[in-house]
Amino acid sequence: MDLMELLHQIFLYILDIFKIYIKFALITLVIYFLAEWYILRYGAELEAELDAHLVEGAELRDETPERPESNSTLSKVFRFVVNFFIL
Repeated sequence: MDLMELLHQIFLYILDIFKIYIKFALITLVIYFLAEWYILRYGAELEAELDAHLVEGAELRDETPERPESNSTLSKVFRFVVNFFIL
């Protein structure tokens, strides 16, 4: 096996690994867009339920309702993808 054949084999292996990363990234994007679609479609109803629950809990404690911190899927997906490509 000469040097060119060896380099060709290594290139093919690297290309196969790269294709796996690309497929994973595409699958992640599809899952992300499905999650965002679900949040945009049903988010108002979920937020109304959360507000009703918070107001109900505040009435029981006689306090003003406090909303929890933002739980953005975008930041979670971005962090997951960055960690995947770094590690």
